[in-house]
Amino acid sequence: MVPRLKMKLLIFDVGGVFRDSSLVVQEGFKRGFKKVNLKYNFGSEEVWHLRGIGKYNSSREAIKGLIAVQRAQEDLNRIIERANCEEVLDKLVNKFITDDDLKSVEKIRKKYKIFFNSSKAKKHIKIFPFCKKAINKLSNKSELAIFTNTGKETIKRDLNFADKFSLILGEEEVKHKKPSGEGIVRVMSKLGYKENETGYIGDSVVDILAAKNAGVCSIGVCSGMGLKKHLELVKPDYLFENILDLSYKL
Repeated sequence: MVPRLKMKLLIFDVGGVFRDSSLVVQEGFKRGFKKVNLKYNFGSEEVWHLRGIGKYNSSREAIKGLIAVQRAQEDLNRIIERANCEEVLDKLVNKFITDDDLKSVEKIRKKYKIFFNSSKAKKHIKIFPFCKKAINKLSNKSELAIFTNTGKETIKRDLNFADKFSLILGEEEVKHKKPSGEGIVRVMSKLGYKENETGYIGDSVVDILAAKNAGVCSIGVCSGMGLKKHLELVKPDYLFENILDLSYKL
């Protein structure tokens, strides 16, 4: 039985925790690949789970990985299912991505980011139906905040319960993205909490590593990018199905 959590401050990631952004990622990457005349033969779910794997949470690294997998004529789903998937992807990237590819990678990424941050992307976003109930329960017990590797404007665009959070910190406000703990530490500092009073909730490997690097309680949820088997490998302090499941344990 999972012991009850006692956290004065809960800091949340956004994608995979509150919103399913898999279709936005898919559409953005498709547009980027088309921009540089490259085929794109991937499904939205496999690409989203790719983003849950270590360094491939970065859009730049994910693009490299997709190009490499395509050139190697490998099955991305089979790679993702492997426990050592990051190592397999690294080897493919080292073998199939050259310096000449880097300009194309940046063009794809730019096209992707423009779309992801646009108002047009909102119609591709799905907010998990359990979010409002979970947030209402959690806000009665802890102070809530957000730190995400994406921009603040997309949070305002997508979350109609953003007023429940005392502080929202986006990628534009930190020097180092996750897995650095910088953003989590900055939120704690601004709101006046210590490490042993704080938990960070996320859906990917980099979220768990960021929590550990910040010295706070690491809380994984299986509702997003990261497969349960991959999250378990980095040993979060707690692992729940989603934030509603978490809300019953707090």
